Amino acid sequence: MKKLFIALAALVVSVSAFAQSGIIAGVTSSSTELKDAADNAADITLYHIGVTRRISLGLIGVQPSLIYNVKGTRLEDFDSKSINFKTGFLELPVQVQVGLPIAGFRPYAFVEPFVGYAITNSAAGQSTNIQNIQNKLQSVKWDNIKNRLEYGAGLGAGIDLFNRLQVSVRYFWNLGELYDGAEIKDLINSGTAVMKNEKCSGIMASVAIFL
Repeated sequence: MKKLFIALAALVVSVSAFAQSGIIAGVTSSSTELKDAADNAADITLYHIGVTRRISLGLIGVQPSLIYNVKGTRLEDFDSKSINFKTGFLELPVQVQVGLPIAGFRPYAFVEPFVGYAITNSAAGQSTNIQNIQNKLQSVKWDNIKNRLEYGAGLGAGIDLFNRLQVSVRYFWNLGELYDGAEIKDLINSGTAVMKNEKCSGIMASVAIFL
């Protein structure tokens, strides 16, 4: 038993020697098309920020993070305007990376399953009824319009620079329904409005700095 504990301790120490902690932040787009996300970059108000931990083991890397991620969807054709619904999730993504170090650079591809829990909720837009909608949104139960629990996966690529700076881009897909479009349209008394993305999927671009 003593030898087992010694072996486990040695394993933890050896893995820790290849681990780095850092901070991560970036933008989150509610668009699922890269071109649309680029065209609307100036209007993106969704974001993510948190802490991350990278463990590099040769070609393979594992990078769990804990972030606050503001995701959203857009309701169009309401009062000839659009309304952006935003939900902030406390989220735990875990990247599994495959990459090849090359002279201080490490390009890599990754898959990233994640789970999260909604903790904030808001609506914004230019509609003349936006203040009334905001008041209604705060007064109804979350369960009437969305699920608090989210889960899904991301797929993307990134590059590590000199073992300190990391830049990555990913598509992410929420696998469960987060917004109930019918309930939201009933909430604002509009049957003509169209939800662009009830699953709240999209594109994320991140920068991480490791200590």
